[in-house]
Amino acid sequence: MTTGEKIAALRKEQGMSQEALGEKLGLSRQAVSKWEADQAVPTMDNLMELSKLFGVPVDTLLRPDAELMPKAEDSDESWPGAENQPVRNGNRKWKIAAIAAAGLLCVSVVCSAVSLWRVLAMQKQIDTLRMQSGPSTIYYPDNTSAENSDLADWSENVTVDRQNTENLLVTVSAVPRSMLDGETAKFVVRSGDQSWECDAEDNNGYSGKLSVPFVDTFSVYLTLTGTNGETRNILVTSEYDLEQRLRLSVTAHWNNGGISSTGEKNPTTTVSGGVEVRVYCSSEDVKPASSNIVLYRNGKVQDMQPIDIKDFTGDSTFYTDVNWRNLEGELGEYRVKVVMLDNFDKLYTADVD
Repeated sequence: MTTGEKIAALRKEQGMSQEALGEKLGLSRQAVSKWEADQAVPTMDNLMELSKLFGVPVDTLLRPDAELMPKAEDSDESWPGAENQPVRNGNRKWKIAAIAAAGLLCVSVVCSAVSLWRVLAMQKQIDTLRMQSGPSTIYYPDNTSAENSDLADWSENVTVDRQNTENLLVTVSAVPRSMLDGETAKFVVRSGDQSWECDAEDNNGYSGKLSVPFVDTFSVYLTLTGTNGETRNILVTSEYDLEQRLRLSVTAHWNNGGISSTGEKNPTTTVSGGVEVRVYCSSEDVKPASSNIVLYRNGKVQDMQPIDIKDFTGDSTFYTDVNWRNLEGELGEYRVKVVMLDNFDKLYTADVD
């Protein structure tokens, strides 16, 4: 298991959320999430705190070949005839247990010392690699909520790309604390194993803009390449929960009435009642612009009824009555949907259940 997988398993075993674990360590939920996704490695101090919190050696957390030991089950003393054993058997058990505990304590002290030595050696290797990092090395800070010490200033904005509503438009600027003569710069947006990049304009700092496919999370990096070919990769910021923040959630159902059919030879269908539509978005940037309840027969639009959505507050429910009667055809030929456009002209549809 990787370090991240072990942290996730131990956290869940303790019944803690990522946010709760972050609070115990004085970190953000995003920092814990990066550990568990193996996108970052905890610092030495954090590893020691995790070791104390979960009761496992630091070495076990770091080594992929070190398995997590399962918790020992409580032994059942109520075996048949136990009440008839002499008291001296109990004393012998206590002596054996005390000797075993002392032995385990000695082993634990030795293991902890060895683990600490290995961790210190590994930390030294990591620091050396960071000093010698080349173009293929990305440095991931383990706490994205803290101020980035490599930047003097930065800003970033993400919104829906109006030219292509299936994309995000990312605008970013960053001022490194140290800027070297002859360096070239670009911004890189990474999401999982995908990445997109654009050249950065140098204007007392660096700025750039790029359109990327709509992903739920991403991180933005400033990549600086010196004249000797050495590369610095600086994390600017990370974005999370973009689907919830920049997309509308639309659901609809019959509050009363619905679709009914009469007659067998020459059937007619009635679509009548109140439709309840709920629209939710956690961001104020995205809101419904227009919406209709649309009647379809065999996939073709037959009629529509506008929905009054002018009082949208971020989580709103709208009620609209429809009354389509004496429609030719059977009940199964008809469907009712909500069709909505947001203020970026993104189209949403939802069946009325």
